[in-house]
Amino acid sequence: MESLVSVDESIALVRARIDKRQSMQSAAFRARGFAAKDSTSPTKELDAVVLADTLVGYGDNISLENMAIIENLIKFAKLEASYEVPGNDPQAWYLAFLLCLDEAGCFVADAGYTAYQKSSRQLTMENIVTDIVKAGVDAAKAAIPGASVLSAIADSTLDALKKEPEAINLFSHVVTNSNGVRLAIMPCDQLANGMILTSLASIDSVGGSSETGVVFFDWKTSGRDIFRGSSYITFNPLRYMALKDELEEYLGKYYKAVLSKRFQRRRIAQM
Repeated sequence: MESLVSVDESIALVRARIDKRQSMQSAAFRARGFAAKDSTSPTKELDAVVLADTLVGYGDNISLENMAIIENLIKFAKLEASYEVPGNDPQAWYLAFLLCLDEAGCFVADAGYTAYQKSSRQLTMENIVTDIVKAGVDAAKAAIPGASVLSAIADSTLDALKKEPEAINLFSHVVTNSNGVRLAIMPCDQLANGMILTSLASIDSVGGSSETGVVFFDWKTSGRDIFRGSSYITFNPLRYMALKDELEEYLGKYYKAVLSKRFQRRRIAQM
């Protein structure tokens, strides 16, 4: 399952986006910049990361190089979506995010975005997150046999997050201060043929502003309308080399590295 966008088309589209954004920045803004390039790199021990409002967990098969690739693609698509949709329109932001991934050479399956409906008076955001993540993983499993591992990666990443105060504080701060409480969960792994596979569950919430003082995963659904986007994405890392230098230079100038926090998804077996 490879992108229908050719490598040459991807290069042209990404370059056009970068040129457009850089031309929009004033000289003063460029001098100030966002932050220095993220100095932390993926490791096998720190196999999960909070990227602002996106939680990424890695499976055992994915290489360190491919971890870095998927993170850079996420960062780039997030920057682009925020430029394209600066206001409070979570659906438009989500679709812009996926379009950017598609243009960068990812195969994006299903860009559906719908209201989330579940009849229960006891639902918390944790229940909702778990339910929506499961739906996204199930869609991937139906199409790709190797996607079955994504469910365990998602579960262990969410469990580990709650045991890492700095990571959950960053994650909670960002999502509770975002319009629409926009967040995404992305378990990732590497298939036997080297392809990167991830399931994307995007969750937005409207209403219930008085609940922002409560721990995010304990939020009740009272007064909230929940929307979800579910997709699965594959990417051939060989395509990345054609974009690597320009993309990483751009991210080094404009990505807010301070909004990242790595943590351990699972305990490493002691030798």
